[in-house]
Amino acid sequence: MLPLPPILQQWRPPEADHYKVNFDALAFKASNLAGIEVIIRDWRGEAIAALSMPIPLSYNVNELEALACHKAVQFAGEIGLRKVIFEADSSVVINALSQGSGGFASYGNIIEDILFLAADFQN
Repeated sequence: MLPLPPILQQWRPPEADHYKVNFDALAFKASNLAGIEVIIRDWRGEAIAALSMPIPLSYNVNELEALACHKAVQFAGEIGLRKVIFEADSSVVINALSQGSGGFASYGNIIEDILFLAADFQN
């Protein structure tokens, strides 16, 4: 029996007057670098802002994803957005944010800072 391909989810725009912020972290082991990627789209699906930045590959995957989330929240605030939906594929970071704490994880302080920054946004 052949393995099934992963189910691809189609991007859906947010409701009118809201923005969707998608973020991700990538690791490039050959160059000992990682990258943070952020794209912000409006309710029409049009990109209104994007950010891409290299960082040292001195973090584990969950730390990288937490850093990407932090940068996404910070970036959305810096450009003046308030009605925002954040979306990513890192269930570990999303669950930590949903629980309201990073607990004793190595990225717990990043989660707490994200929650502090996110208090300025509206649902």
